[in-house]
Amino acid sequence: MLCYIFWVLSLIGSVLVVGLTQIHWLWCIPICLGMFIVINPLYFCGLWVSTIFLPKKDPIDRPLKRCRFLIWFSTDWLMTLLRVKVTLTGAEKFPEEPFVLVSNHLSNFDPIVVLCKIRDRKIAFISKASNFKIPVAGDYVRNAGFLSIDRENPMNAMRTLKKAADMMKKEEMIMGIYPEGTRSKTGELLEFKEGAFLLAKRANAPVVVMTTKGTNQIAKQMLWKKTRVSLDVIEVIDAETVKSMSYAELSAHVRTTVKNGLDKG
Repeated sequence: MLCYIFWVLSLIGSVLVVGLTQIHWLWCIPICLGMFIVINPLYFCGLWVSTIFLPKKDPIDRPLKRCRFLIWFSTDWLMTLLRVKVTLTGAEKFPEEPFVLVSNHLSNFDPIVVLCKIRDRKIAFISKASNFKIPVAGDYVRNAGFLSIDRENPMNAMRTLKKAADMMKKEEMIMGIYPEGTRSKTGELLEFKEGAFLLAKRANAPVVVMTTKGTNQIAKQMLWKKTRVSLDVIEVIDAETVKSMSYAELSAHVRTTVKNGLDKG
């Protein structure tokens, strides 16, 4: 949406410039393009400046609604700018209560495409600490409720999962986590870790299983070729079933479900 707004503003601006200067109307095209190219980095700079006014506490006490809104607005803008078409199927299966969202992990764009499609629910992700050091994005996602996890320290990782469970209950949030722990560079499904299922048990929440396809092509094709990404919700494991299964059983079952979903595609 934001990308289209920028195009409209650029078009209006170019028409005004041509009208006021009385130059040939063909100048509208390069002027419009130039304005669009300028507006986009200006928007990013505006976001950068706005981080000055964001709380610096880590972890935060409560997610900020304005940060969630700007993240959705900005991810939608970025996907449009990069010519990424995202399709989400099975969203009607989402439970009303908070849940843990799990999927295969192909690219750093994975959580971004999810964020631009889920607009009417509070959603955050558990991610590696280095992602929170990214300029602008790191400050906003932290204040939107995203949590960093220490992969090298099990005790710190458990504290993060406890914090995530508390946020799910208090804020009625969806918490996304990629059980592979890192993105697969080959596209082959890696072994699943048990952290996502420990979180679901601690929060007494359902697990929503989703497949992600096409995000590994975004970086290769962005700008010059359209990329199609598909998100498919393939199973919902209710809270009672989650409670009755062991971590190992949940991990094996969900990995098999994801693999079968990817193979069908």
